[in-house]
Amino acid sequence: MDKAFDVVFQSEVDATVIAKTSYRSYGERFRYQCLCCGEEVYLAAAESTEKSPHFRHRRGNNDIDCEQYLGQPGAIESYVSIRRQRNKARIGFCFNIDRLTFEMSLSLSSKEIEFYSQTQTKLNLYSKYYSQPFFGIPISKTVLRPNIANYFTITEYSNDYYASIDDGNMKYSYPEVMKKGGKLNVYRVNQLDEHYKRNTSDILYMDTEYVVISESEDNIKELISLQGVQTIDESFSFITLGKTFFALRLVIKYVNSDLKLYFLKHDCQIESSENFDILWPPVTLIDSTAVTSDSEVYVISSFELIPHGNVDIDGNKIEEIDCDISKISIDDKVAIYEKNVDIVIQKAYQVTFEYFHVEPEIIYTDKFIVPDDYEYFCFDISGCTRLNVGSTVYLAKEDQIIGYKNGHVKTYIHSMDGPLQSIEERLRDILKYHPQIEPFNPDDYMDVDVNETILEYLETCYRTGMINSVVKRFIMEK
Repeated sequence: MDKAFDVVFQSEVDATVIAKTSYRSYGERFRYQCLCCGEEVYLAAAESTEKSPHFRHRRGNNDIDCEQYLGQPGAIESYVSIRRQRNKARIGFCFNIDRLTFEMSLSLSSKEIEFYSQTQTKLNLYSKYYSQPFFGIPISKTVLRPNIANYFTITEYSNDYYASIDDGNMKYSYPEVMKKGGKLNVYRVNQLDEHYKRNTSDILYMDTEYVVISESEDNIKELISLQGVQTIDESFSFITLGKTFFALRLVIKYVNSDLKLYFLKHDCQIESSENFDILWPPVTLIDSTAVTSDSEVYVISSFELIPHGNVDIDGNKIEEIDCDISKISIDDKVAIYEKNVDIVIQKAYQVTFEYFHVEPEIIYTDKFIVPDDYEYFCFDISGCTRLNVGSTVYLAKEDQIIGYKNGHVKTYIHSMDGPLQSIEERLRDILKYHPQIEPFNPDDYMDVDVNETILEYLETCYRTGMINSVVKRFIMEK
């Protein structure tokens, strides 16, 4: 097939163009999908002198049938629209580190939720293509929060999962969510909440924190024994979906032959991360979206910006200033997707007002292990010290650590003996600055010890059926 759907950039791509611009060792699985059946395809014959570049099904579907079907007039345009619509649902899979369960995530815009609610559409999840759904929810405002991920616990074990947002006639496949044979399932650690996203690539990056999970305890023990792996806490086990899993939190610091062979055995390879920063103008960073009011941004990157390869704009929108500095022109938004770099730069007029008002997170702890999400600085009686990723800091009473992203304060870390707020003050601040809510489940709080203030708030949540998402996390972490 000459064309495929690019999940990252949400558009149709041509095999000949991709072969000219993309680097050969990309290794990112699940990026390209068949425009006809939606299954994963890969770029073939990219450097062949006998065949033209084309896409082929990875799992053995009939390429000829799909090619003939797409040969109908208008078929490609129709299926690009369908693929884009289905992918807007942004269905993902996660591991909940607090509950030790596997989850499905769903993100829809408020307009999409309104549309699906009016048509009484349901989201269904299947463990087999021709089976009845084991999970289903109506898509409505009472169930889903718009524009953010909504999480649902998976209750049935399967290697592959299928989802549909309709009557089930068109199912969307998610292969190897749970890998067979004791192979590693890799999840990237999220420093902001308990939901760790599944690593859909076969590439792991150095100096990045992961949780690896396997049904084989021996595989985890072997990983612990290898040089180059820095473990975060001890390995642990848990039971869910009727099976016992073994897990380890780690960072890969350097690579040797033993480590390479181990991960090759699990269909993974290790690479160093690329770097990307916005030099000018200052931006507001929300999740992976950098918001600016300017039409041009200056960026510095450790990799070449390849139009329609790792950046979704035409070549005339990119001007190379120096060997690693470029100017990018922005009409609406630009997505950059490279090794361990995943960011969207968006014009400010496309973002709602509340997008700019995200209060820094406040953390109280006596021991802080520096993650790789922000740039961290420690302020103490000796002055200001920049902190290295992975270092451990013990905070005294007057010490403070501040995390920055693109010059903006993202988090404050105080000592437990520092300026603690009362429960009432913290609850009031959370409700004032963090308005996001989610459905309230009373069973989640049966074993949680709370004071009178929190109890009164939970009683209010019981009556309304909703709870503030940040308050929920605050209660669970107490």
